Amino acid sequence: MGASAVTAVRRGFLVVLLLLVASGATMFAHADPPPSLQQQVERWASDIGAPSISVQIVDSDGLVDDASSGPDAGAPFVWGSVSKQLAAATVGGLARDGLLQNDTVVVDVLPQAEHLLGDPQVTVGDLVRHTSGLPHDVSVTDDWTRRESASDVLASIPQPSGMGARGTFRYSSLNYLLVQAVVEQVSAGPYADAVRRYVLDPAGASGTITDPDAFTAAVPDGHVPFFGTSRSVDVGVDSAGLGYGYLAGTIEDLGRYASWRLDNLGDPVVAETGHGTAYGDGLYNEDIDGHDVWWHSGAVPGYYTYVALVPGEDRAIVLATNRYGEIEAERVAAVGRNVTTQVLDGSASDLPSSMAPAVLGTLLGLATALLAASGWSVVRGTRERSAVGAIVRSVAAVVVGGALIVGALIGVPALAGGTLSAMWLWAPDVTVAFWVLLAAVFVATVVVVIKSAAGYRKLRSRTAEG
Repeated sequence: MGASAVTAVRRGFLVVLLLLVASGATMFAHADPPPSLQQQVERWASDIGAPSISVQIVDSDGLVDDASSGPDAGAPFVWGSVSKQLAAATVGGLARDGLLQNDTVVVDVLPQAEHLLGDPQVTVGDLVRHTSGLPHDVSVTDDWTRRESASDVLASIPQPSGMGARGTFRYSSLNYLLVQAVVEQVSAGPYADAVRRYVLDPAGASGTITDPDAFTAAVPDGHVPFFGTSRSVDVGVDSAGLGYGYLAGTIEDLGRYASWRLDNLGDPVVAETGHGTAYGDGLYNEDIDGHDVWWHSGAVPGYYTYVALVPGEDRAIVLATNRYGEIEAERVAAVGRNVTTQVLDGSASDLPSSMAPAVLGTLLGLATALLAASGWSVVRGTRERSAVGAIVRSVAAVVVGGALIVGALIGVPALAGGTLSAMWLWAPDVTVAFWVLLAAVFVATVVVVIKSAAGYRKLRSRTAEG
């Protein structure tokens, strides 16, 4: 090949190379940059219908990034079960001061709790790790009228049904009501003083609300799902529940706590949950995308919070929003998990679909069908019935209808793990649909009884005329 040919080839190669570089530069220039944390938070807030939401990313030195949306983003949020990890950290502080140990027997500190525990050898560590055997029973927790300390209410709490064996993980807020009582007894003072001394003040989170009166004055209404919109709920406080769910504070307070906890996590003793995670010191421990993550979420009617600690990356994620209802629990919880994975590897998943349309559609659909059938039965007229036929039909309707109503009134709250009043707080739209369905069953029962009686009277009238 001659020199001129070689030169031509080289020039051609350079032209192609320049074209490739130019096209690549153009492609990258037009590529959408990854969404910022603020953009993601605004999108998630819209997806879950949250009036307000706040997120912080922190390291052990303080704030790394933050984002928020909504008018109450700077207001105090109720921390729910995130409070448990602060209770566990308080126990750790008392242990360092030699005031108790992980293996301290609970009834040695709280003899008034003996009737609550199935095993008298339950330890403080069992309470912290949820291995005491106590069941999760919201009928004896979350009492918004209660202003006594945890120590003072123990004697009045009946032993819950469904006690399990000690040593097996079983999540129960009752464990942390007892943890609060242990702290009160061992520290010889209010729980609020101990959690401030050992956790909040060292963390610089002194604005955290631990007083019931301050809670009532400062915490705005939360919001629960209600037929596709939001319904406000005036969230109360249980003074015996500061250890399991009723601390409150701004996202800044929660972020300062998480930043402090990154340096004060230690090496918690854990119990296996049986669901791919472990639990210790008020936190779940899980491998998320190859990272060792310690996390816990918290919820009360109208509020949801989330804390995730990633000590290997010196990062923590805190999130709080003022919308939560059990019907959308998985959807809201997925936001916290998405923030975590976005921080860890830049990924985020679509939120799961809400269960509300299916649940509400089923309940209201059944009610509509019953009412339509009852209306059609009335319109089509009355058939003659003998006395025996009328009685049998009426008794059958009353028995079946009564059984359905009574069974639903007893069984549905039991399946939901609470009372009808608790259902109203956590899922008001489902509760309304539930009552509509029961009303439809009652109407259908009454229609059958009345038509049976009318059929018998029609037969007697015709017989008398004949």
